[in-house]
Amino acid sequence: MAVYKRTYKAYRGPLTPAWSRFTVLSRYGLKNLFDSRPFTAFTVLCFVPFMGWLIATYVVHSTTAQLAFGIRLGAGVVGNMWFLGFLVTEAWMGFILAAWGGPGMITKDFANHSVQLYLSRPLSRVEYLFGKASVLFVLLSCISWVPGLILFFVQAGLEGHGWIWDNLWLAGAIFLSCLIGIAMVSLLSMAVAVWVKWRIAATALMFAVFFLFPALGAVISLILRTRWGHLLNFPVMIMIIWGHLFRITPARPDVTQPGFFIVPVWAAWASALSVCAICFWLLHRKLKAREVERS
Repeated sequence: MAVYKRTYKAYRGPLTPAWSRFTVLSRYGLKNLFDSRPFTAFTVLCFVPFMGWLIATYVVHSTTAQLAFGIRLGAGVVGNMWFLGFLVTEAWMGFILAAWGGPGMITKDFANHSVQLYLSRPLSRVEYLFGKASVLFVLLSCISWVPGLILFFVQAGLEGHGWIWDNLWLAGAIFLSCLIGIAMVSLLSMAVAVWVKWRIAATALMFAVFFLFPALGAVISLILRTRWGHLLNFPVMIMIIWGHLFRITPARPDVTQPGFFIVPVWAAWASALSVCAICFWLLHRKLKAREVERS
């Protein structure tokens, strides 16, 4: 519109509240992910273990169902290992989900130089990251701690006799364990994406961190005859933390149990927190409101 006519006016409509502006990124992020049919199909597939555990929980408490299937199970089967097994299954499926959809939400912004456009609006770097991370948090929550707590309350209702009060710590373990896993995977996917700027390469690098680093750690442990090389095995470090939260102990205190307690719990926490801190540092270095192009 020509400026000399002076007929333009400022926008006087409703403004989005400042505290919820990051939800715009979340909304469009979810929409773009579920525009992909394969991604939508795999997300639905992630609920299959939940249905299996839910049916199994009912069968454990139903004598008729056990007779129909020709099995015999006691109510004591449902315990800390029962819920931990469910979370481990969903954790691997959630990792694939995050590695598939997570990097793509950010690599496009950096490849097309649209990050500068986002940050030129009344949107801070923290809000930008929170908007992107909230997409993964919602997705991974829907397949991890939300169904995990549903299983917990279903088990409590079927068991009765004050079971929920005696095992209320399990609900906290389910939520905290999933929160740790979601935070680590989300930060890693975003940190990889801002540096690689190519979705396929970012996804491959995430798999490398979770599968090649454990091999490197095993080689270090073998050569140096130490167990500290396993600190690079991030899936095992998460399992050690989860095992501690679910009150799992080795059969013999003097014997190291595979998958649990290869290193002390504090060392596993230090490894996981170090990964999160490095991801924060990488994001801080790369996520800026301006970019210098060098020819």
